[in-house]
Amino acid sequence: MNVQELLQTLDGYFRNNQVDMVEPFLLNHLNRATAAQDHPATLTILNELMGFYRGMSRTTEAVAVAQRALNLLETLGYQGSVPYATTLLNAATAYRADGQTSRAIDAYDQVMSIYTANKVEDPYLVASLYNNMSIAYQELGDHARATNYLQRALPLVKTIPGGEADVAVTYTNLAHSKIKGGRLADAREDLLEAVRLFESQSHINPHYGAALAALGEIAFRQQDMQHAIGYYERALAAIEAHYGKNMYYAVTLESLAVVLEDIDAARSANLKDEAVRIQASFKH
Repeated sequence: MNVQELLQTLDGYFRNNQVDMVEPFLLNHLNRATAAQDHPATLTILNELMGFYRGMSRTTEAVAVAQRALNLLETLGYQGSVPYATTLLNAATAYRADGQTSRAIDAYDQVMSIYTANKVEDPYLVASLYNNMSIAYQELGDHARATNYLQRALPLVKTIPGGEADVAVTYTNLAHSKIKGGRLADAREDLLEAVRLFESQSHINPHYGAALAALGEIAFRQQDMQHAIGYYERALAAIEAHYGKNMYYAVTLESLAVVLEDIDAARSANLKDEAVRIQASFKH
């Protein structure tokens, strides 16, 4: 199986907003790769499927796929290797999305140990680990540690040729910690740079919506309601274009509804109702 062609087709679905094509495409090729005992292709597809389910807020399925990928690597004797660590990193991110933050941090620590043992210096791999660890610590409320990991990640991603999107993701994550620490002006500068970098890309990055939503939060905190509305509406469009109406879309919708409470009460109520319906759809 030609994995490169598979990934190019997958990228095309996302670029063309054909999200409904992704799951059947991946499942079809997963069945073919499994039947052919094409282990490299199987692992690639499992990692892509894991990320897709996570992005669609289908976190239970993401965790199940993660376990399948790790089991395959262990069966093949790859435990403790760099490929195993890369898949474990993806699995940890699925755990975190599923609300299993402590389990995610344990997995991130294992990845760190494997990278150290194998003397991994690839800036992309190390920065990706730091970025993900920072988000986990943000969720635990440890913003000092989260910021520390992001400050370690930023100079690494800036060395990656063509890594503008990864720099933008790091700036976005760093801004979230600064917002929690009340450093709104600094966070806004980081986010404006992130948005500039995201918009320089040829297609929508899945983290673009997060940067816009964070700018909306800052504007709201600064009582700049019109800019808050604009940023949140742009964030919703970006999230829907890449993933459809997932849980993060619902959360952003709720944020917009709060901004609109004193401006357009009827629209605010309608948005809250829609957010509840979306959230309920992921609980079955």
